[in-house]
Amino acid sequence: MQQSRLLIGAVLALLISCKDTPPPGDLALSNATPPASLLRLPRAGGAPTVYRLPRLADAEWLKSGEFPPLSQVIGADLDQRVVFAFGADNQIVALDLENGKVRSYLTGVRGAILGPDGVLYTVDDSNHVSQIARRTPTRFASRLPGKPREMFGTLGDQLLAIVPGSGNQLITLSQDEPMRKVALPSGHAAATMWGDLVAVAADTALVLYDPAADPALRSIAIKDHAREVVFSASGHRMYLSRDRGPLLEIDRFTDKVIREIELPGRPGALRRDTYGRWLMVRPVAADSVWLVDLSTGRYVADWQTDWTNDLPTVAGTSTLLLQHGNDIVAYNLDAQDWPEIGHIKGGATDLWLPIAWTPEGGTRVIRTDSVVQVAVDSSPVSRVFLQVSSSQNPDWAEDLANKLKEAGLNASVLKPPHDGDPYRVVLGPYDSRETAEAEGKKLGRPFFIYQPESQ
Repeated sequence: MQQSRLLIGAVLALLISCKDTPPPGDLALSNATPPASLLRLPRAGGAPTVYRLPRLADAEWLKSGEFPPLSQVIGADLDQRVVFAFGADNQIVALDLENGKVRSYLTGVRGAILGPDGVLYTVDDSNHVSQIARRTPTRFASRLPGKPREMFGTLGDQLLAIVPGSGNQLITLSQDEPMRKVALPSGHAAATMWGDLVAVAADTALVLYDPAADPALRSIAIKDHAREVVFSASGHRMYLSRDRGPLLEIDRFTDKVIREIELPGRPGALRRDTYGRWLMVRPVAADSVWLVDLSTGRYVADWQTDWTNDLPTVAGTSTLLLQHGNDIVAYNLDAQDWPEIGHIKGGATDLWLPIAWTPEGGTRVIRTDSVVQVAVDSSPVSRVFLQVSSSQNPDWAEDLANKLKEAGLNASVLKPPHDGDPYRVVLGPYDSRETAEAEGKKLGRPFFIYQPESQ
Protein backbone atom coordinates (compact mmCIF):
# COMPACT_ATOMS: atom_id res chain seq x y z
CA MET A 1 0.00 0.00 0.00
CA GLN A 2 2.81 2.42 0.88
CA GLN A 3 4.57 1.70 -2.44
CA SER A 4 1.30 2.25 -4.33
CA ARG A 5 0.75 5.62 -2.64
CA LEU A 6 4.29 6.73 -3.42
CA LEU A 7 3.93 5.62 -7.05
CA ILE A 8 0.76 7.67 -7.53
CA GLY A 9 2.45 10.63 -5.84
CA ALA A 10 5.45 10.31 -8.10
CA VAL A 11 3.20 10.20 -11.19
CA LEU A 12 1.45 13.38 -10.06
CA ALA A 13 4.72 15.13 -9.24
CA LEU A 14 6.25 14.32 -12.61
CA LEU A 15 3.14 15.12 -14.63
CA ILE A 16 2.67 18.46 -12.92
CA SER A 17 6.30 19.51 -13.01
CA CYS A 18 8.06 18.12 -16.09
CA LYS A 19 8.23 19.11 -19.74
CA ASP A 20 4.66 20.36 -20.12
CA THR A 21 5.17 22.99 -17.43
CA PRO A 22 4.51 26.54 -18.69
CA PRO A 23 7.77 28.12 -19.87
CA PRO A 24 9.79 30.55 -17.72
CA GLY A 25 8.00 33.86 -17.41
CA ASP A 26 4.57 32.21 -17.74
CA LEU A 27 4.15 30.52 -14.38
CA ALA A 28 0.53 29.52 -13.89
CA LEU A 29 -0.88 31.31 -10.86
CA SER A 30 -4.30 30.95 -9.30
CA ASN A 31 -6.08 34.24 -8.68
CA ALA A 32 -6.76 33.42 -5.03
CA THR A 33 -4.37 34.50 -2.29
CA PRO A 34 -4.03 31.86 0.44
CA PRO A 35 -4.63 33.01 4.01
CA ALA A 36 -1.30 33.42 5.82
CA SER A 37 0.00 34.66 9.13
CA LEU A 38 3.34 35.54 10.67
CA LEU A 39 4.18 33.76 13.91
CA ARG A 40 6.53 35.37 16.43
CA LEU A 41 8.33 33.03 18.83
CA PRO A 42 10.07 34.78 21.75
CA ARG A 43 13.73 33.77 21.82
CA ALA A 44 14.00 34.50 25.54
CA GLY A 45 10.84 32.53 26.30
CA GLY A 46 7.24 33.58 26.75
CA ALA A 47 3.95 33.65 24.85
CA PRO A 48 3.93 33.55 21.02
CA THR A 49 2.22 36.21 18.91
CA VAL A 50 0.39 35.97 15.58
CA TYR A 51 0.42 38.89 13.11
CA ARG A 52 -1.91 39.40 10.19
CA LEU A 53 -0.40 39.84 6.75
CA PRO A 54 0.48 41.96 4.98
CA ARG A 55 0.48 44.92 7.44
CA LEU A 56 1.67 42.97 10.48
CA ALA A 57 -1.31 43.86 12.67
CA ASP A 58 -1.52 41.90 15.94
CA ALA A 59 -4.15 39.16 15.53
CA GLU A 60 -6.57 38.10 18.22
CA TRP A 61 -5.47 34.59 19.16
CA LEU A 62 -5.68 32.31 22.15
CA LYS A 63 -2.39 32.26 24.08
CA SER A 64 -2.63 29.53 26.69
CA GLY A 65 1.02 28.47 26.88
CA GLU A 66 4.53 29.90 27.01
CA PHE A 67 7.77 28.81 25.39
CA PRO A 68 10.98 28.15 27.27
CA PRO A 69 14.03 30.01 25.87
CA LEU A 70 14.46 29.09 22.18
CA SER A 71 17.40 28.88 19.78
CA GLN A 72 15.80 28.22 16.39
CA VAL A 73 12.45 27.72 14.67
CA ILE A 74 12.12 24.46 12.71
CA GLY A 75 8.80 24.63 10.85
CA ALA A 76 5.10 23.80 10.90
CA ASP A 77 3.08 20.64 10.35
CA LEU A 78 -0.18 22.26 9.21
CA ASP A 79 -1.99 18.94 8.95
CA GLN A 80 -1.59 18.49 12.70
CA ARG A 81 -1.61 22.27 13.39
CA VAL A 82 1.75 22.07 15.19
CA VAL A 83 4.80 24.37 15.04
CA PHE A 84 8.20 22.96 16.05
CA ALA A 85 11.17 24.85 17.49
CA PHE A 86 14.51 24.14 19.19
CA GLY A 87 14.68 24.93 22.87
CA ALA A 88 17.86 26.58 24.15
CA ASP A 89 18.50 23.39 26.18
CA ASN A 90 18.47 21.21 23.02
CA GLN A 91 14.91 19.98 23.36
CA ILE A 92 12.11 19.94 20.78
CA VAL A 93 9.30 22.32 21.69
CA ALA A 94 5.92 22.19 19.94
CA LEU A 95 3.14 24.78 19.78
CA ASP A 96 -0.43 23.61 19.18
CA LEU A 97 -2.04 26.20 16.90
CA GLU A 98 -5.55 25.05 17.83
CA ASN A 99 -5.33 25.78 21.56
CA GLY A 100 -2.07 27.69 22.01
CA LYS A 101 -0.55 25.06 24.30
CA VAL A 102 3.20 24.41 24.36
CA ARG A 103 4.74 20.97 24.86
CA SER A 104 8.30 19.58 24.99
CA TYR A 105 9.02 16.27 23.23
CA LEU A 106 12.67 15.19 23.17
CA THR A 107 15.90 16.26 24.87
CA GLY A 108 19.53 16.11 23.81
CA VAL A 109 18.64 16.95 20.21
CA ARG A 110 21.46 18.27 18.02
CA GLY A 111 19.71 18.51 14.67
CA ALA A 112 16.19 18.38 13.20
CA ILE A 113 14.46 18.65 9.85
CA LEU A 114 10.77 18.73 8.95
CA GLY A 115 9.76 16.46 6.07
CA PRO A 116 7.26 17.39 3.33
CA ASP A 117 4.50 15.35 4.99
CA GLY A 118 4.94 17.01 8.39
CA VAL A 119 7.12 14.27 9.91
CA LEU A 120 9.89 15.71 12.10
CA TYR A 121 13.26 13.92 12.11
CA THR A 122 15.72 14.55 14.94
CA VAL A 123 19.30 13.47 15.71
CA ASP A 124 20.58 13.31 19.29
CA ASP A 125 24.06 13.43 20.87
CA SER A 126 24.69 9.75 20.10
CA ASN A 127 23.53 10.13 16.44
CA HIS A 128 20.33 8.18 17.06
CA VAL A 129 17.43 9.29 14.87
CA SER A 130 13.86 9.76 16.07
CA GLN A 131 10.79 10.88 14.18
CA ILE A 132 7.69 12.67 15.43
CA ALA A 133 4.66 11.74 13.34
CA ARG A 134 1.15 12.75 14.37
CA ARG A 135 2.63 14.11 17.60
CA THR A 136 4.09 10.70 18.54
CA PRO A 137 7.91 10.25 18.85
CA THR A 138 9.46 7.01 17.55
CA ARG A 139 13.14 6.08 17.68
CA PHE A 140 14.87 4.37 14.73
CA ALA A 141 16.69 1.12 15.45
CA SER A 142 19.80 2.15 13.48
CA ARG A 143 21.83 5.28 14.02
CA LEU A 144 23.89 7.49 11.78
CA PRO A 145 27.64 6.76 11.49
CA GLY A 146 28.50 10.35 12.44
CA LYS A 147 27.14 13.82 13.05
CA PRO A 148 25.20 14.91 9.93
CA ARG A 149 26.17 18.09 8.13
CA GLU A 150 22.81 18.35 6.33
CA MET A 151 19.49 16.47 6.54
CA PHE A 152 16.46 16.16 4.26
CA GLY A 153 13.07 14.51 4.82
CA THR A 154 11.17 12.51 2.20
CA LEU A 155 7.61 11.36 1.55
CA GLY A 156 8.61 7.75 2.22
CA ASP A 157 9.28 8.03 5.98
CA GLN A 158 13.00 8.18 5.25
CA LEU A 159 15.71 10.53 6.43
CA LEU A 160 18.49 11.59 4.07
CA ALA A 161 21.62 12.72 5.90
CA ILE A 162 25.00 13.85 4.57
CA VAL A 163 27.69 12.70 6.97
CA PRO A 164 31.24 14.04 6.46
CA GLY A 165 34.31 11.88 6.94
CA SER A 166 37.11 10.66 4.71
CA GLY A 167 34.55 11.40 2.01
CA ASN A 168 30.98 12.66 2.27
CA GLN A 169 28.34 9.94 2.52
CA LEU A 170 24.64 10.29 1.82
CA ILE A 171 22.85 8.06 4.31
CA THR A 172 19.28 6.85 3.75
CA LEU A 173 17.74 5.76 7.03
CA SER A 174 14.27 4.43 7.84
CA GLN A 175 12.58 2.18 10.37
CA ASP A 176 11.81 -0.73 8.05
CA GLU A 177 14.77 -0.92 5.65
CA PRO A 178 18.54 -1.41 6.01
CA MET A 179 20.72 1.71 5.99
CA ARG A 180 21.98 2.71 2.54
CA LYS A 181 25.17 4.67 1.85
CA VAL A 182 26.25 6.58 -1.25
CA ALA A 183 29.53 8.48 -1.64
CA LEU A 184 29.13 12.15 -2.58
CA PRO A 185 31.65 14.91 -3.32
CA SER A 186 32.14 17.88 -1.03
CA GLY A 187 30.07 20.99 -1.62
CA HIS A 188 26.81 22.70 -0.74
CA ALA A 189 23.87 20.28 -1.02
CA ALA A 190 20.13 20.71 -1.51
CA ALA A 191 17.14 18.43 -2.04
CA THR A 192 13.75 18.79 -3.65
CA MET A 193 10.72 19.43 -1.46
CA TRP A 194 9.84 15.73 -1.69
CA GLY A 195 13.38 14.47 -1.11
CA ASP A 196 13.44 12.52 -4.37
CA LEU A 197 16.55 14.23 -5.79
CA VAL A 198 19.70 15.56 -4.08
CA ALA A 199 22.09 18.03 -5.74
CA VAL A 200 25.64 18.93 -4.71
CA ALA A 201 27.47 22.02 -6.00
CA ALA A 202 30.86 20.35 -6.30
CA ASP A 203 33.02 23.13 -7.79
CA THR A 204 33.54 21.79 -11.33
CA ALA A 205 30.25 19.90 -11.48
CA LEU A 206 26.69 19.76 -10.25
CA VAL A 207 26.32 16.20 -8.96
CA LEU A 208 22.79 14.72 -8.78
CA TYR A 209 21.63 11.70 -6.81
CA ASP A 210 18.32 10.13 -7.86
CA PRO A 211 17.64 6.83 -6.04
CA ALA A 212 14.98 5.88 -8.62
CA ALA A 213 17.37 6.23 -11.58
CA ASP A 214 19.95 3.85 -13.01
CA PRO A 215 22.64 4.93 -12.49
CA ALA A 216 21.61 6.86 -9.38
CA LEU A 217 24.48 9.36 -9.69
CA ARG A 218 25.09 11.72 -12.59
CA SER A 219 26.93 15.02 -13.00
CA ILE A 220 26.66 18.21 -15.03
CA ALA A 221 29.93 19.95 -15.89
CA ILE A 222 30.05 23.53 -14.52
CA LYS A 223 32.49 26.34 -15.27
CA ASP A 224 33.58 29.09 -12.87
CA HIS A 225 33.24 27.11 -9.62
CA ALA A 226 29.76 25.97 -8.55
CA ARG A 227 29.07 27.15 -4.98
CA GLU A 228 25.38 27.01 -3.94
CA VAL A 229 22.33 25.23 -5.32
CA VAL A 230 18.60 25.41 -4.56
CA PHE A 231 15.62 23.67 -6.18
CA SER A 232 12.47 25.31 -7.48
CA ALA A 233 9.28 24.67 -5.49
CA SER A 234 8.25 21.79 -7.76
CA GLY A 235 11.78 20.41 -7.95
CA HIS A 236 12.02 20.47 -11.75
CA ARG A 237 14.54 23.33 -11.90
CA MET A 238 17.78 24.07 -10.08
CA TYR A 239 19.36 27.47 -9.43
CA LEU A 240 23.14 27.43 -9.17
CA SER A 241 25.49 30.20 -8.05
CA ARG A 242 29.14 30.41 -9.09
CA ASP A 243 32.22 32.45 -8.26
CA ARG A 244 31.90 34.25 -11.59
CA GLY A 245 29.15 34.77 -14.10
CA PRO A 246 25.36 34.84 -13.86
CA LEU A 247 23.15 32.55 -11.82
CA LEU A 248 22.27 29.39 -13.79
CA GLU A 249 18.77 27.95 -14.07
CA ILE A 250 19.06 24.26 -14.98
CA ASP A 251 16.37 21.82 -16.09
CA ARG A 252 16.26 18.75 -13.85
CA PHE A 253 15.22 16.37 -16.62
CA THR A 254 17.44 17.48 -19.49
CA ASP A 255 20.41 18.76 -17.44
CA LYS A 256 20.44 21.81 -19.75
CA VAL A 257 20.79 25.46 -18.75
CA ILE A 258 17.39 27.08 -19.35
CA ARG A 259 18.58 30.63 -18.81
CA GLU A 260 21.16 32.78 -17.08
CA ILE A 261 20.13 35.35 -14.46
CA GLU A 262 22.36 38.41 -14.21
CA LEU A 263 23.12 39.72 -10.71
CA PRO A 264 24.84 42.92 -9.49
CA GLY A 265 27.83 40.99 -8.14
CA ARG A 266 29.03 37.70 -6.74
CA PRO A 267 26.23 35.71 -5.05
CA GLY A 268 26.51 33.84 -1.77
CA ALA A 269 23.62 32.05 -0.05
CA LEU A 270 20.41 31.31 -1.95
CA ARG A 271 16.95 31.14 -0.35
CA ARG A 272 13.68 30.44 -2.17
CA ASP A 273 10.20 31.42 -1.00
CA THR A 274 7.58 28.74 -0.31
CA TYR A 275 5.61 29.15 -3.52
CA GLY A 276 8.52 29.41 -5.95
CA ARG A 277 8.03 32.96 -7.21
CA TRP A 278 10.94 34.71 -5.47
CA LEU A 279 14.60 33.90 -4.96
CA MET A 280 16.56 35.75 -2.27
CA VAL A 281 20.31 36.02 -2.81
CA ARG A 282 22.83 37.04 -0.19
CA PRO A 283 25.74 38.86 -1.83
CA VAL A 284 29.24 37.91 -0.72
CA ALA A 285 30.39 41.51 -0.29
CA ALA A 286 27.53 43.12 1.69
CA ASP A 287 24.84 42.62 4.35
CA SER A 288 21.89 42.85 2.01
CA VAL A 289 19.48 40.79 -0.07
CA TRP A 290 19.10 40.72 -3.86
CA LEU A 291 15.61 39.77 -4.97
CA VAL A 292 15.06 37.75 -8.16
CA ASP A 293 11.62 37.34 -9.74
CA LEU A 294 11.68 33.72 -10.96
CA SER A 295 8.63 34.23 -13.17
CA THR A 296 10.74 36.52 -15.36
CA GLY A 297 14.23 35.37 -14.41
CA ARG A 298 15.35 38.89 -13.53
CA TYR A 299 16.98 40.62 -10.60
CA VAL A 300 14.51 43.31 -9.47
CA ALA A 301 15.71 45.05 -6.28
CA ASP A 302 17.96 44.97 -3.24
CA TRP A 303 17.64 45.94 0.43
CA GLN A 304 20.12 46.34 3.27
CA THR A 305 19.45 43.64 5.88
CA ASP A 306 21.01 41.11 8.18
CA TRP A 307 20.65 37.40 7.41
CA THR A 308 19.50 34.89 10.04
CA ASN A 309 18.11 31.35 9.92
CA ASP A 310 14.57 32.70 9.48
CA LEU A 311 15.02 36.11 7.77
CA PRO A 312 14.85 37.46 5.13
CA THR A 313 11.83 35.55 3.86
CA VAL A 314 8.66 36.03 1.84
CA ALA A 315 5.45 35.52 3.80
CA GLY A 316 2.33 34.54 1.90
CA THR A 317 2.91 35.23 -1.78
CA SER A 318 4.22 38.78 -1.80
CA THR A 319 5.22 40.12 1.62
CA LEU A 320 8.98 40.48 1.97
CA LEU A 321 10.12 40.40 5.61
CA LEU A 322 13.49 41.87 6.54
CA GLN A 323 15.45 42.66 9.67
CA HIS A 324 16.46 46.32 9.90
CA GLY A 325 18.52 46.94 13.02
CA ASN A 326 16.31 45.90 15.93
CA ASP A 327 13.09 45.95 13.92
CA ILE A 328 11.16 43.76 11.46
CA VAL A 329 9.91 45.49 8.29
CA ALA A 330 7.46 44.24 5.64
CA TYR A 331 7.42 45.29 1.97
CA ASN A 332 4.70 44.73 -0.63
CA LEU A 333 6.18 42.94 -3.65
CA ASP A 334 2.94 43.29 -5.61
CA ALA A 335 3.07 47.08 -5.63
CA GLN A 336 5.26 49.33 -7.73
CA ASP A 337 8.48 50.39 -6.00
CA TRP A 338 7.84 47.79 -3.23
CA PRO A 339 6.54 50.14 -0.48
CA GLU A 340 6.92 49.45 3.24
CA ILE A 341 3.59 48.22 4.62
CA GLY A 342 4.39 46.94 8.12
CA HIS A 343 6.82 47.53 10.96
CA ILE A 344 7.43 45.73 14.27
CA LYS A 345 9.76 47.51 16.66
CA GLY A 346 12.19 45.38 18.63
CA GLY A 347 11.28 42.22 16.71
CA ALA A 348 14.78 41.33 15.56
CA THR A 349 15.64 39.56 18.81
CA ASP A 350 12.90 36.93 18.30
CA LEU A 351 12.23 34.06 15.86
CA TRP A 352 9.79 34.34 12.93
CA LEU A 353 7.80 31.83 10.90
CA PRO A 354 5.33 32.59 8.08
CA ILE A 355 2.59 29.94 7.98
CA ALA A 356 -0.35 29.27 5.64
CA TRP A 357 -2.80 29.43 8.53
CA THR A 358 -4.90 32.05 10.30
CA PRO A 359 -6.42 32.04 13.81
CA GLU A 360 -9.87 31.89 12.22
CA GLY A 361 -8.95 28.43 10.86
CA GLY A 362 -8.44 27.05 7.38
CA THR A 363 -5.86 27.45 4.69
CA ARG A 364 -6.24 27.49 0.95
CA VAL A 365 -3.92 26.68 -1.90
CA ILE A 366 -2.03 28.80 -4.35
CA ARG A 367 -0.21 27.13 -7.17
CA THR A 368 3.01 28.60 -8.46
CA ASP A 369 5.96 27.05 -10.24
CA SER A 370 3.78 23.95 -10.61
CA VAL A 371 3.71 22.93 -6.96
CA VAL A 372 0.58 22.25 -4.90
CA GLN A 373 0.70 23.16 -1.21
CA VAL A 374 -1.38 21.67 1.62
CA ALA A 375 -4.73 23.36 2.14
CA VAL A 376 -7.74 22.77 4.38
CA ASP A 377 -11.22 24.12 3.83
CA SER A 378 -14.26 24.16 6.10
CA SER A 379 -16.88 25.16 3.50
CA PRO A 380 -20.36 23.58 3.41
CA VAL A 381 -20.52 20.21 1.67
CA SER A 382 -21.48 20.29 -2.04
CA ARG A 383 -19.70 18.66 -4.96
CA VAL A 384 -16.27 17.72 -3.63
CA PHE A 385 -13.09 17.52 -5.72
CA LEU A 386 -9.37 17.12 -5.12
CA GLN A 387 -7.63 20.00 -6.91
CA VAL A 388 -4.13 19.10 -8.12
CA SER A 389 -3.36 22.15 -10.26
CA SER A 390 -4.72 25.42 -11.61
CA SER A 391 -3.74 27.41 -14.67
CA GLN A 392 -4.79 30.39 -16.75
CA ASN A 393 -3.91 28.32 -19.84
CA PRO A 394 -6.85 26.03 -20.83
CA ASP A 395 -4.74 23.96 -23.25
CA TRP A 396 -2.15 23.23 -20.56
CA ALA A 397 -4.87 22.29 -18.06
CA GLU A 398 -6.55 19.91 -20.54
CA ASP A 399 -3.22 18.32 -21.40
CA LEU A 400 -2.45 17.69 -17.73
CA ALA A 401 -5.91 16.22 -17.12
CA ASN A 402 -5.46 13.83 -20.07
CA LYS A 403 -2.12 12.65 -18.71
CA LEU A 404 -3.66 12.05 -15.29
CA LYS A 405 -6.41 10.00 -16.96
CA GLU A 406 -3.76 7.92 -18.70
CA ALA A 407 -2.29 7.26 -15.26
CA GLY A 408 -5.64 5.79 -14.17
CA LEU A 409 -6.97 8.82 -12.29
CA ASN A 410 -10.47 10.30 -12.63
CA ALA A 411 -9.29 13.73 -13.74
CA SER A 412 -11.10 16.61 -15.42
CA VAL A 413 -10.90 20.37 -15.91
CA LEU A 414 -13.37 22.73 -14.21
CA LYS A 415 -13.84 25.83 -16.31
CA PRO A 416 -13.67 29.17 -14.49
CA PRO A 417 -17.03 30.60 -13.40
CA HIS A 418 -15.76 34.18 -13.77
CA ASP A 419 -13.34 36.01 -16.03
CA GLY A 420 -9.83 35.86 -14.64
CA ASP A 421 -10.45 32.71 -12.57
CA PRO A 422 -8.15 29.75 -13.27
CA TYR A 423 -8.88 26.46 -15.02
CA ARG A 424 -8.78 23.88 -12.24
CA VAL A 425 -7.44 20.36 -12.83
CA VAL A 426 -9.32 18.14 -10.37
CA LEU A 427 -9.92 14.52 -9.39
CA GLY A 428 -13.46 13.40 -8.60
CA PRO A 429 -16.17 14.36 -7.80
CA TYR A 430 -16.63 12.51 -4.53
CA ASP A 431 -19.83 12.00 -2.55
CA SER A 432 -18.47 13.56 0.65
CA ARG A 433 -15.58 15.53 2.06
CA GLU A 434 -14.51 12.51 4.13
CA THR A 435 -14.31 10.30 1.04
CA ALA A 436 -12.33 12.94 -0.84
CA GLU A 437 -9.86 13.34 2.02
CA ALA A 438 -9.40 9.56 2.27
CA GLU A 439 -8.64 9.37 -1.46
CA GLY A 440 -6.38 12.40 -1.26
CA LYS A 441 -4.22 10.76 1.39
CA LYS A 442 -3.53 7.91 -1.05
CA LEU A 443 -1.92 10.29 -3.53
CA GLY A 444 1.31 10.50 -1.55
CA ARG A 445 1.46 14.30 -1.88
CA PRO A 446 -0.42 17.33 -0.51
CA PHE A 447 -3.89 18.01 -1.89
CA PHE A 448 -6.60 20.65 -1.84
CA ILE A 449 -10.30 20.03 -1.18
CA TYR A 450 -12.30 22.13 -3.68
CA GLN A 451 -16.08 22.63 -3.52
CA PRO A 452 -17.28 24.87 -6.37
CA GLU A 453 -20.69 25.70 -4.90
CA SER A 454 -19.13 26.98 -1.68
CA GLN A 455 -16.67 29.41 -3.29
